[in-house]
Amino acid sequence: MKFCAVICEYNPFHNGHQYHIKESLRQSGCDACLCIMGGNFTQRGEPAICEKYTRASMAIAGGAAAVVQIPTYFCTGNAEVFAQAAIKIATSFASVTHISFGSECGDIRSLSELAKFLSKEPSFYKARIKRNLNDGFSLGRAKTHALQECIDAGLVKFTRPEVVAHLLDTPNNILAVEYLRVLFSTGRKDITPITVKRIDENSNTKDEEAFEYNLSSATAIRESVYRSKHIWNIRKFIPTEPYQIFASTLRTIGIPDMDIWGNLALYRFRTGTPSDLALNYDVVEGIENKMITAARENVDYRSFIEACTSRRFTQSRIQRIVTACLLNFRAEYVKHIYEIDKLPYIKLLACKNQKEVLSSLNECNTILVTRKQDAIAAQNDAFAQILMFAEDKATYLYTLLLDVTKDQQKDFNISDIYMKPLFIK
Repeated sequence: MKFCAVICEYNPFHNGHQYHIKESLRQSGCDACLCIMGGNFTQRGEPAICEKYTRASMAIAGGAAAVVQIPTYFCTGNAEVFAQAAIKIATSFASVTHISFGSECGDIRSLSELAKFLSKEPSFYKARIKRNLNDGFSLGRAKTHALQECIDAGLVKFTRPEVVAHLLDTPNNILAVEYLRVLFSTGRKDITPITVKRIDENSNTKDEEAFEYNLSSATAIRESVYRSKHIWNIRKFIPTEPYQIFASTLRTIGIPDMDIWGNLALYRFRTGTPSDLALNYDVVEGIENKMITAARENVDYRSFIEACTSRRFTQSRIQRIVTACLLNFRAEYVKHIYEIDKLPYIKLLACKNQKEVLSSLNECNTILVTRKQDAIAAQNDAFAQILMFAEDKATYLYTLLLDVTKDQQKDFNISDIYMKPLFIK
């Protein structure tokens, strides 16, 4: 059985995601789709709108064959960290022959050319990045300006320079380039990367089939749900079965309470010490001092985030730092993803109830956790213990944001790694 791995967050799963799965299978010719998905917290440094098992179930109902999780230590990191973990998971499975991801450009050749250039990172490019950083630009903007300068000076040539020059301006293109950089570094020529052009209500695409779908971005769907506290108005943007799963979860435990999240964040920075906060992921250049001051001077979370945001530290980066500090994600452990060839274990969240699917996934170069015995075996690895403990913390923190009853709380108190995957007909 050949799998096309799709790297995703599904926050929440919607019509565009179903189109992506369908198009990935069409382009790759694979038998099934393996989704590699983030956990209860996202790469933007925020709680997901519904917990990971719900999102995994939505993905299976939307066309996926199986869903595995990117450990929370990495799915809340920057694009490089997120990509490192996602690709290392994908390449762990012998049955994965393709990797698919969305991008704003939909041009795999331009993305690949830029990925190869950035992998070499020549001295003339690094010098321009350093100069732009000294001028106060964020790392992302510094790289974009440096790339444009190199193209204008004729120092590097691309097939479509007008496309490549703007690839680092949009989030999904940035992630796509990082996926390709990591994939190329593995030397795995037996895995083919493909990209599906992202479509939404404003897209200018000639793909008529894509417009059979009612389209809306996940961001717009989340904003609508948070604003109205209802989901009937986003019904047309989510496929029928995934919508029913989403609706059921929202009726029983609701959506994360962002007021509670904000208060927890303010408490962490109002009471934290600079020396303790500085140990956490991406807390650099003294930003912990600014965040402590901002938390004490602002009465609400949004004002706090705005006060910390600058050209150097974007809103998403500040939010990732907040999540890292709330979960005490130590920088040394996040960076360990660069040093390992594979993860010590991979957690299966959901799977179609077909023997062939699970049998194919078991051809894996690490421990695929589908039973308690697998989790116990994985705990022989010291780094696995760190990742598992982090998952428990993330689950407990996420539960604090939900409207769960005493009986429902018991389910969330089970150690995350011992939770059984969902086998879905």
